[in-house]
Amino acid sequence: MQKIRKVPASADPARALKKAKGFMIFGLKSWVKALELADGSKRSNGKYRYVVTPDASSGHIVLADGGGVVEGTVRSREEWAKIGQPARLASIALRAAKDELDQIERVEYTFNVVTGEAFLSRRGQRLADRPETISAWAEIGHPIETALFEQLTAAQEWGNKGAEDATRARMIKLGVIRPPKAEEGATTA
Repeated sequence: MQKIRKVPASADPARALKKAKGFMIFGLKSWVKALELADGSKRSNGKYRYVVTPDASSGHIVLADGGGVVEGTVRSREEWAKIGQPARLASIALRAAKDELDQIERVEYTFNVVTGEAFLSRRGQRLADRPETISAWAEIGHPIETALFEQLTAAQEWGNKGAEDATRARMIKLGVIRPPKAEEGATTA
């Protein structure tokens, strides 16, 4: 069986742009969540939303009612991507740790791109034996992401549909990949 390798994102400008835009959007969404946390809300109250320019060269955050730009949030795609990439990896690591610890007792995770904090908590108390920064969790998240992609590739190469489906479901659960879009014209019962 011949291996088919994808062109690295660095060699494909269209793919690199798509990845940078994805990281930018993750950074913007994470910043919105951090603003909501600062307002004392664990659940989104819809007070903020993000805006990306049509060419995706920059983005900013606005107040939902009134549309005023939140100070300090007008940034280039590259600036938002620098926030979004480690935040995404930290999110993966936090979700994986939460998933593992939830088997013992329910835990929550929090990450705030404004302050750089990221932590796990149980019954409102931070877990002392775990990292507390986005950068530390991002270092944990990268190998998790890499291992999952390797597992998926191996399952596909060996034609093991069960392992492929299980790995893909875990990747979706941890936020490594997005769930597939619903097929157009599909109806729900």
